[in-house]
Amino acid sequence: MMKSQIADAGSLEASAPLTKESPATFAATRALSNFHLFFLAALVFILPNAIFAAALRPAVAAVILAGCAGAAAILWRPRQRSALLSAPIDFALLAISLSLGVALCMLGGEGHIFYATTDWLIRDAVLSDLVRNGLTVLYRYEGQDYLLRAPLGMYMIPAVVGRLWGLYAAHMALLAQNALILGTIAYFTAQVANVRKTPFLLLLIAFSGLDIVPILFAEAVEMSNGRPFMPFTHIEWWGEYYSTIRLQYSAHITQLFWVPNHMAPGWWFGLLSLLYVRREVDLSTVMVSFAALLMWSPLAMMGAAPFVALFALEMLPKRIFAPGIFAAAAIGLCFLPIALYLTTDAGAVPNELLLLREGYWLRFVLFLAVEIPQAAIVLYAWNKVQPEDRRILALSLALLLVIPFYSVGVSNDFVMRVSIPPLFLLAYAFARIAVLTPRDDSAFPTAISVIVILSVATPLLEIKQALRQTFAISDCNMLTGWHKGDPSVLPTNYWARVEKIPGWLMSTQGANALTLEDRKCWPDHPFLQDHMK
Repeated sequence: MMKSQIADAGSLEASAPLTKESPATFAATRALSNFHLFFLAALVFILPNAIFAAALRPAVAAVILAGCAGAAAILWRPRQRSALLSAPIDFALLAISLSLGVALCMLGGEGHIFYATTDWLIRDAVLSDLVRNGLTVLYRYEGQDYLLRAPLGMYMIPAVVGRLWGLYAAHMALLAQNALILGTIAYFTAQVANVRKTPFLLLLIAFSGLDIVPILFAEAVEMSNGRPFMPFTHIEWWGEYYSTIRLQYSAHITQLFWVPNHMAPGWWFGLLSLLYVRREVDLSTVMVSFAALLMWSPLAMMGAAPFVALFALEMLPKRIFAPGIFAAAAIGLCFLPIALYLTTDAGAVPNELLLLREGYWLRFVLFLAVEIPQAAIVLYAWNKVQPEDRRILALSLALLLVIPFYSVGVSNDFVMRVSIPPLFLLAYAFARIAVLTPRDDSAFPTAISVIVILSVATPLLEIKQALRQTFAISDCNMLTGWHKGDPSVLPTNYWARVEKIPGWLMSTQGANALTLEDRKCWPDHPFLQDHMK
């Protein structure tokens, strides 16, 4: 049975032909089908690579533009019919999904309509720098020149809008772009799940660990010892009370509010995986999408890479040599300059193998028990997992076991961001099982309810924070925004030394280096200390 499923999932390039139609016929006969919505969202991830190509040497830019055109062609080429993507758009569900996307992106601080988390202080600065200075942004700090080197995929389309119509327009474009992505993911995921859509989407968005439990335990211990209530910086950093090892599997709302630039590509790839195992898309689509998504988040794509490898291995030995696979591989290689740009001077980013740390294993067991108790529910109800999803869900669980072994970045961005695709697939499976399970007094539905009730504390606290007093959009540069925070830690994830940039890749000549600005950046921010404003 499993062998048959694997063959079905990986054989679009080489299986017996189904009905095919040209792009023109497809568009004419299926106007406004799900495929068109899928293709539009996919272009939002591809287009930033083409925009960024303008910052590179002409020959390199030509290669990347060829890759973008090839990726779009792979996505739009004549395809075998699929049940979901060929179906007409469900406009009622789409309206709900897009409304959810707009509401959540606004609550997350985009457009500064609601309170924006502290991570947006730097993101606002990056967007401002791109709007005011173009794609090649230099900084001069303590006699050293640095190039803005970061996964800039989320910023590219808004930055173009901002160059034309100003910084506020750029922020509105960012809100619209991310709402479209989130709404599209919610729309397709709800259709794939094929259960009651409203509770499913609520459970998917509210997915979180039991962060409140160790927080309450720590507070009880402190208060019993006569010490005052502990002001945790964020509920998801509960582990700092128990250990110096920094680990976090971010809740879905936390990802939305704090790191949409990592969340969007990670969730999109999770959706692609669900579509792939249902033969809605083929391996070529997955491959070129993976390459294009690197510009958005190389860390999230590190969590996606094992799925690409799994899908490729399933096609061995014969189907992997299908012409479509070779074409997709060649197109994917066109994005290599983007990968090289993102890894330039990356050795300056701190990294560590955590499992060698003293006391790691006790912390590891506690971390898993608090962060992904949903895994136990999914394993217990494995018969309720759709057969086509079982292998990607098994891989997700395996990845979530090993990702905490390593750390990259001061805050351990590796664990938080690499985990996004497998966490999304775990959240999908858990939400679907929860909706399918009848509510009674037995142990299993009670366990699901307890997990949901305890885990919802994290998203509720995030939403509560979003209802604080808002503050205006800032146009301070990134160097100034960083320096007003913690200047003791260099922002190595946002810049690279100019001399480390390969000359064949891009030129920094003619770009004016930005310096520290002596002015207030957020004078109306309700919570920052005066020295940071």
